[in-house]
Amino acid sequence: MKAQTIAIIGGGPAGAMAAEKLAEGWGLRGPGGGTHRVQVFEEKIGWEKPCGGGLSFKALRRYPFLERAVSGGNLLRNAEFIASSGATMRFRLRVPLTVYSRATLNRLLLRRAKEAGAEVVAERILRLQRTNAGWEITGRERTYHADFVALAAGARTRLRQTLAPDFSQRDFMLTYGYYLPPSSNVLRVQFYEDFEGYAWAFPRTDHVSVGICGKIGQDSMPALRNRLADFMRNYGYSPDPRRIFSHLLPSLSAESWGNLRLAGERWAIAGDAAGLVDPVTGEGIYYAMRSGHLLAEALLEESPAAYPEKVRNEFGKALALGARLARTFYHGEFLGSGVTTRMIEFGAHSQKFLEIIQDLVEGSKSFPGLAARLYSALARTLVETGMSKLREAVQSPFFPSPRGEGGPRSGE
Repeated sequence: MKAQTIAIIGGGPAGAMAAEKLAEGWGLRGPGGGTHRVQVFEEKIGWEKPCGGGLSFKALRRYPFLERAVSGGNLLRNAEFIASSGATMRFRLRVPLTVYSRATLNRLLLRRAKEAGAEVVAERILRLQRTNAGWEITGRERTYHADFVALAAGARTRLRQTLAPDFSQRDFMLTYGYYLPPSSNVLRVQFYEDFEGYAWAFPRTDHVSVGICGKIGQDSMPALRNRLADFMRNYGYSPDPRRIFSHLLPSLSAESWGNLRLAGERWAIAGDAAGLVDPVTGEGIYYAMRSGHLLAEALLEESPAAYPEKVRNEFGKALALGARLARTFYHGEFLGSGVTTRMIEFGAHSQKFLEIIQDLVEGSKSFPGLAARLYSALARTLVETGMSKLREAVQSPFFPSPRGEGGPRSGE
């Protein structure tokens, strides 16, 4: 194989992981330094991205170095879920959730890439252009050249338009929140009736990320801020106008999953830039790292065209199913209340529901498995409580139809 230069645009979890695995595979840290070259372009080295920063059990199991680097992350064992009705369930996680400051996590991953032999370039990339030999990459400081480009520059990158069709507004959630002084060490999530999104409080080592996410188009920004203000007031968080954040979070529609392009001639897209985020939970760090790793595998195997299939087989199909279920999860109705409300109410009293919620938090089970178990638990609950209208209440193998989409509602 002839010498190649791989340019990775973006040094977050997807880009850093791809760089590390490529550099390791090509032996760039060895005595000869290898014949290839891996460059990671990141304008903000180790910046604080506005997100929860939670790393689920499946991420820690796949990449044990994350758990070993506990000095940079906060191990959370206690969680509280709040329903729109005010019902709450507190539970202890079977395995801890590690919450990182994104500045800390990004620095850790970039350091590992650099130690493996990748070059980390502090540069903002403004434009990508094809050439006969590969790519011309225009930065603020200079122009670079590469044989292959991997785009991992986050959800908002305009460089995506050069490679693949842009996402529509319906494919994003808007996040808004604050970085606040540390308080309790409890992970909190607040759900709302007929609202695709949630409020959160994720304690990190030296601060807590408190925020809210909601599907673009369903709430105005003032309404989103009001929801968050109520959540903060109820749980004793005081807003700090000096430490506000706002960000776009990918949340692809089922249609967009069907049309998703992850690679083409001498290019690929990974992480948030590719929309690889769980549409139900909003988890993106694990899928960013895995997509970067799978891309590196495909390149090392000299088969970059195999990358989309690797993603599809490992987790893409499950996330696409999640996109089909997300609307029902957030907008669906069960026994006269929202699905999330009933889930929390039942979870507070049922060990089976608690186990399902634990699996959802851990990410240890796939959507098809969770859907089947949740249906079974709902049916058993109806029988145990003497409810006789199972057929009217349960309209699908997962949940009833969302409101307004043909399913019966309480009192109809």
